[in-house]
Amino acid sequence: MNHTTNRYVISVLIADRPGILRDITSTVTNLGANIDGIRQTVVAGYFTVMLTATLPAQFCASDVQQNMLRSFPSGDASITVVPYDFTHAREKGIKERYMVTLTGDDHAGILQAVTNFFAERQINIEDWNVEFNGQHITHVGQISVPALLDVHQVQTEFRHLAQKLQLKAGMQHEYIFRAISEVGPIRSLLGQNQPRNRR
Repeated sequence: MNHTTNRYVISVLIADRPGILRDITSTVTNLGANIDGIRQTVVAGYFTVMLTATLPAQFCASDVQQNMLRSFPSGDASITVVPYDFTHAREKGIKERYMVTLTGDDHAGILQAVTNFFAERQINIEDWNVEFNGQHITHVGQISVPALLDVHQVQTEFRHLAQKLQLKAGMQHEYIFRAISEVGPIRSLLGQNQPRNRR
């Protein structure tokens, strides 16, 4: 298999409506592709999705893009298709995932300050979501922290930043966050077997 030509990253931006994800996945699957990664969300009435797919070698990026564009009315969708670069998939050092929360009143400059805080420490933001309830906002993000960093120090500095922004902050290991936030046994979060029922 030629990795540089068989696997692609596909992104789609379009005004939201029911059935978009079906149309996208059907088009890609009908090209003989296997969808091996996907992330989708709706922001301010716009549907966005990014997926990776492995296709037969005869298809190039422009073939995939043109086939997908034909699935939507002209001018409705913005579609980008690029070859998947396997160097980006390689882990560079051991990292631990943490969940970050910020709550308080919305104001300009929050994301700039927070993203700069993590970038300066080589902490990667893997996912981020913001929900509004009037003037009140809730940020929930997933970050990966290099093992060489002192996590307790990062947590302390992050809380100090949040105080300057007049926000409340939290930063917990993903297992702890999920155990608190989700319904279900902790053993399943840690990949341990459930105890068998006694007869």
